[in-house]
Amino acid sequence: MGKFFRRYLDELATGVFLLLVMVITILDPPVFATRGGQLLARWALSSAAVLVVVIWIAARASSGARSALHFVLQWGIILVWVVGYVSLKLLHAGVITTWLGILPLDHWMMAADDLLFGKTPYLWLAQWGFDKEHFLQVMSGFYALYPFTPPLLLGWFWFRREVAQFQLVRRALIISFSCGYTCYLLLPVSGPLSLVNASTPNFLESTRAYSFLADNYRYAYDCFPSLHTANPWLMVWLSRGKLPAWLMAALAVAACGITLSTIALDVHYGVDDLAGLVWVFLIAPLAQATLPREAAS
Repeated sequence: MGKFFRRYLDELATGVFLLLVMVITILDPPVFATRGGQLLARWALSSAAVLVVVIWIAARASSGARSALHFVLQWGIILVWVVGYVSLKLLHAGVITTWLGILPLDHWMMAADDLLFGKTPYLWLAQWGFDKEHFLQVMSGFYALYPFTPPLLLGWFWFRREVAQFQLVRRALIISFSCGYTCYLLLPVSGPLSLVNASTPNFLESTRAYSFLADNYRYAYDCFPSLHTANPWLMVWLSRGKLPAWLMAALAVAACGITLSTIALDVHYGVDDLAGLVWVFLIAPLAQATLPREAAS
């Protein structure tokens, strides 16, 4: 039983997560801020369902289709967790936090920033002149890069046929996502923007893409720990010695840029990012411990 659990943890966790999403959305259908948000969700879900069903049917008659089904299942698991973040809002997850009687912790986070850094790090960057539009555009690009980094890195290991490394990174990311989403329920933190009484939106908030995604899909309490910081550095840590020097350097630059963007765009507190760095050294050994011995070695 232990060996089966280690081998199929990714599939089991993903199946339970999808079942939970299905049941709750049936009992309490999600509410979208705009019609576009609703149409996008329906299109994405229906397309994914049709694709899997078609390949599954074809796989019963064709070995080539069986390979395609294997590919879809291997990759579908990580895509579920990357995109699964949006389910926190669609499932009205904040109701759970309220029901548990847990109040938002933003004032505590701001106080921690003041204690550790003198003031929240965004103000340091602004004081040093790093609040200009061109710099923030670059930071927005790094911030938007975050959800693409797991597929890009896993794609490298997949096409290089480094199965053990693919499984290790995927396992670590799934544990990180699932535990991180749970922390968002139990440690509600909205980020520095929730404490700012600005009459006009900041650079990130003024972009169409961000405002659309924030209105329809962003969960209100998604800051502690910062998975924008944790997951890129988790991939860096697990990939050391496994990538060419140029690719390792690119991955490290991406991790640095994404982490800096969370502060420059005033999305996270400094303590969120510190927690994200600590998160790396909690999740990495957990992922290695839960893999079968031959894959973890």
